[in-house]
Amino acid sequence: MQDDEPSKDAIANNADVDWKAELRDLVRFQKMLSSSSYELKLQDLILITDRVQRLLKTASVDGCSLNIAFLHRLIRTQNNIGILCNSSLFEWATDITLTSSESHSQYDSYLDQSVDDASSTQDSTPGDGFSRIFASGESIRKSKDPERGGGAVRKAIHVPHPTRLQDQIRRLSARLHCLYGVPIQRLRIPGSNSSLHQRRPCSDINIDLHPFARSKVYDLRQHSEGTLWGPFVEDGSQKVDWEKTEAIMMILDYNIRVFTNKYVTHGSDLIPPWDRPFVGVTPYSLNLMPSEAVTERPPRLPIDLQDPYGVSGTWMRVVCFLDYRELFTFNFSEGQPEPGQLRPPIDTEEAIRFIIVKLQVTEIEKAGEKDGQALPVVHFKGSSYPALPPMDVNATSKIRGTVRLTPGGEVRWTTFSVFHGEEKWRSESIQLGGVQASRGVLGYWFDKDFDEYGPAGPTAFWKITNDPDHGVTGDL
Repeated sequence: MQDDEPSKDAIANNADVDWKAELRDLVRFQKMLSSSSYELKLQDLILITDRVQRLLKTASVDGCSLNIAFLHRLIRTQNNIGILCNSSLFEWATDITLTSSESHSQYDSYLDQSVDDASSTQDSTPGDGFSRIFASGESIRKSKDPERGGGAVRKAIHVPHPTRLQDQIRRLSARLHCLYGVPIQRLRIPGSNSSLHQRRPCSDINIDLHPFARSKVYDLRQHSEGTLWGPFVEDGSQKVDWEKTEAIMMILDYNIRVFTNKYVTHGSDLIPPWDRPFVGVTPYSLNLMPSEAVTERPPRLPIDLQDPYGVSGTWMRVVCFLDYRELFTFNFSEGQPEPGQLRPPIDTEEAIRFIIVKLQVTEIEKAGEKDGQALPVVHFKGSSYPALPPMDVNATSKIRGTVRLTPGGEVRWTTFSVFHGEEKWRSESIQLGGVQASRGVLGYWFDKDFDEYGPAGPTAFWKITNDPDHGVTGDL
C-alpha cells in the first residue's frame, strides 16, 4: 500500500515512534483484513480499530487521501463489513427477530450444525448465537424500500456466529461503524429450500434495523447525571458510549433519507456528512481556513483565529423527535421492562426538522479541571432558523454554548436554545473524528432542566462554511 505523506506537525509529534513496529503492525493489519477468517478479525479487533484510527488521523484532507482509499478497499468486502455489525444493536435485532420467526427452531438446529462443522471447542446453546456478515458478494446489497421513496437500502448478509460477543468487541464494532459511516440499515439472513441445507432457515429473513435504533435512542432510562444526558457512558467519565452514538447515527440517517426522498427536490446541504466511507473523520478535514474572511470581518478576526475548533460560521442541524404522547407511552406505560432489560423495537414515525445555525465565537478560556487540558474551552453564541419545513416557528431561537475536550480527548459540544431570553432546550454531543472534523457532531437534545419524563431525541449538526451569511440549498 501507499500511505498519505505525513504532515510536518505529524512527524514532529511522533518523533519517538518506533517506525519499524509501525510498519510491522500495518502489514499485519492488511493481512488480517485480507484474511478469510472472520473469527481472527474479531479476536484482533483492538488492533484493527487502533490501526484504522491511526490511518484516519494522518489522512490527507485535500480530498484525495490514499489512507481513506486504502481503508475503503479493505473494508468494503462482505467479510470485512461484518466487523461493523457486531454491536449489541445488531445482536439484539438478530436475536429478537429469530426468536419470533417461524423458522427459529430451524435456525437453532442450523446454528448447532454450523458450530459442529467448524469444530468449535466453545460451548454453545441453541438460540444463543449472534450473526456475522457472510464473506461473499458485494459489501452493501441494495433493495428498494417504499418508505424511502424507492431509494436504496444498505443491506448486509448474515449467517450465525456461534458465541456471544464480549462487551469490548461490541463497543469497538460500534465505533468502527461510526467512523465508517454509510449506516447499515438492513440485515438479511439467507435461507435455503435445498435438501442440502435442511438445518438452515427455509426462507430469507430480512431485518430492518431502524426500529431497534429508534428504541435505543428514545429509551429515557439511559439519560442520567452520569451520562450528562449525552452520548456518554454512565460513570461520569465523559467517555463516549459508541453504541449510543451508532444508534443515533443510524436513526438520523434513516429519517433524513425518508424525508429527502419524499419531499426534497434538491439540496446538497441536507445530505449528511457520513454518506461516504471514512470521509470526514480526520482532524481538520473541514479544511475551511480562516483566511477566507481575513479582509471581510477584521473586528472578529483575532478571537476567531484563536479558536481551535472552527466554531464560527454556518451549520446545518437536524433534530428528530417522537410525538410526546408516543414517547411517554413508550417509556412509562404499564408493562415496562425490568431494569437492565431492553424496550421493544418501535416503528413509530418521527418528526424531523432541518435548522440553519449561525455561530460566532464570543470567549475563550482555560480548560477546567474536568476538561481535557490540551485545548481551551470556547464559548459561542448565535441564532437558528428553520430550513425545512420552512415555517416551523420552534426552530427560530437564539443559540449559546461551549466546545471543549473531554478528559479522553473527544470534542464535546454543549448547546442551549434560547426563546425570549429563556433557555429551553439543551444538547450534549461529540464531534466524530476530532477537532474540526467535517463528519460533524452527534448527540442528544433534551429539556434544559433534565426532566426525566422528557422530551428528548437525537440531533446532529455539520458545518457548511465559515461564512455566517451563507445561503442553504434545498427546496420542497
